[in-house]
Amino acid sequence: MPRADRRVLIVAYYFPPMGLSGVQRIARFVKYLPEFGWQPEVLTVDPAGYFAYDASLLDELVDRGIPIHRTTSFDPTRLFGKSAQVALPAETSRRRLTALSSWLFVPDNKIGWLPAAVRHGKRLLAEKRFDAVLATVPPYTGALIGRKLARHAGIPLALDFRDDWVGNPRHVYPTPLHRRLHLLLERRALDAAGAVFTINPRIRDALRARHAGAVPADRFAVLPQGYDAEDFARPPAQRLDGRCRFVYSGVFYDRQKPDYFLRALARVVTDHPDLRDRVEAGFVGLLPGYVAGLVQSLGIEDLVVPTGYLPHPDAVGHLMAADVLWMTVGSGPGQEQISTSKLYEYMGTDKPILGLVPEGAARDALREDAAAVVVAPEDVAGIALAMERLIRQHVTNALPQVERSLRSRFERKSLTAELAGRLDRLV
Repeated sequence: MPRADRRVLIVAYYFPPMGLSGVQRIARFVKYLPEFGWQPEVLTVDPAGYFAYDASLLDELVDRGIPIHRTTSFDPTRLFGKSAQVALPAETSRRRLTALSSWLFVPDNKIGWLPAAVRHGKRLLAEKRFDAVLATVPPYTGALIGRKLARHAGIPLALDFRDDWVGNPRHVYPTPLHRRLHLLLERRALDAAGAVFTINPRIRDALRARHAGAVPADRFAVLPQGYDAEDFARPPAQRLDGRCRFVYSGVFYDRQKPDYFLRALARVVTDHPDLRDRVEAGFVGLLPGYVAGLVQSLGIEDLVVPTGYLPHPDAVGHLMAADVLWMTVGSGPGQEQISTSKLYEYMGTDKPILGLVPEGAARDALREDAAAVVVAPEDVAGIALAMERLIRQHVTNALPQVERSLRSRFERKSLTAELAGRLDRLV
């Protein structure tokens, strides 16, 4: 392993032991950066109320000696106590809370982290030589923190966008003034950044278009989501049957719902009773509370197997034991920007993927994959037809085959090498 000659301060609110997909990208960059000449140190929070925790993700970084600096934060998650796991709110409650939060906090309800993060970050910058600051967003407060710290130290700033900011389809702007404030903060952050990374071209193009003429276009680059090949060098979870197992990993929220998949599953076994003993649907992660009632009303309790949230290594074991992995992105304004991290995690398994996605970034990625089947997210009849075909292919050992060279582009170590190269050019 080459010696790390340069040091980068990484600003990341969502970081292990917090779980779920929001932490995976930056945690893997942190894991592999030392192999490419960059020593990362992480500035994050003492975790409080959150939906899931995964100590295995943190242990991996601690074992590698990555310095992790934690601060307090005055944000709503503190109401739940330290490291408290909270239930996912119902969608109606989530929307109300989002609307209230949008009125009260700009750019987001993590703005209470900024004073402590800047104070602690300045101490770190005074104690050691850092060559760059990399802030990952959301929360967009992280971009403000990164900007302040980079300006204070006189070193370059890089921003990593997992979602769009002003154009985020899940954002609510109560008044035109709120939107203008977000746009101003977004402009200041982009103007201060020497490099801006996005997870897909759709987000890159949206950011670039909003600030055309003010922020040079060559600052923007796409670093897609990916998978860590080391995660898949483990045995799959045990299975005792020959059913075609469809697996979903992660959470559902906003327009991403399991409803249409479940209705399609019910249609398949109703229209084709011979397939009832040939199919199973596994859910690895957190399910909305209403799903149990929906499953019962559809009469498919015997086909649905929820595991609850699992540590990442165990979740990967279930992905490896699947026959088909499926994902969904709902239809609606702005959904074309969404390319969930689970899509790229799925690619690491060499399994076929059933994508219930609209036109946009996720469908663009799936179109290139020979082992992907794509259907509109609310097309129950189309989903049922695709499922039936996949089940019958499984029966005859004829499921679509993966073209490994296409998927290998998204391996996390390779993506980290590209990130390191861009940081090299930045400094």
